[in-house]
Amino acid sequence: MINTKLENFLLYAIDDDWAPIAEFDADVQKITPQEYSRRRVLEVIQDLATRGYIQLGAFPGGGRSWEPWTVPVEDGIRRIAEGFNNSTGYLEISDAEIGSSEVFRAAITSAGRERLNELGDPYEIYGDPWSDDPLLRADQNEMG
Repeated sequence: MINTKLENFLLYAIDDDWAPIAEFDADVQKITPQEYSRRRVLEVIQDLATRGYIQLGAFPGGGRSWEPWTVPVEDGIRRIAEGFNNSTGYLEISDAEIGSSEVFRAAITSAGRERLNELGDPYEIYGDPWSDDPLLRADQNEMG
């Protein structure tokens, strides 16, 4: 099970757009730094997918849009960890490559959206966890 604050921020971010591995990595590092490891990031993704809050998938290339994976969650986690569709796996890439990795993207499901509605707006509840970083602060990003 994951921390409710972390769950709230992740679902909020995924609700806006398909979230790459970098979103999960950054959120786990920032919100639960004492738990951070790449294995923990994979556990968080697996937990959200198993509970039906997110759908795992990827951009297959060739100009095609995001496509969901129709494999069991465990197989999806293996794809993320070890690599898929010519993308290096999350466990194998350098820290510098996490931000540009397209090994997978997550989409929110209707159950995930319902859970997000139950949890509310994390910025209103917890504040902005990135307020100390001028490049990532929510109020700066809203300005455009």
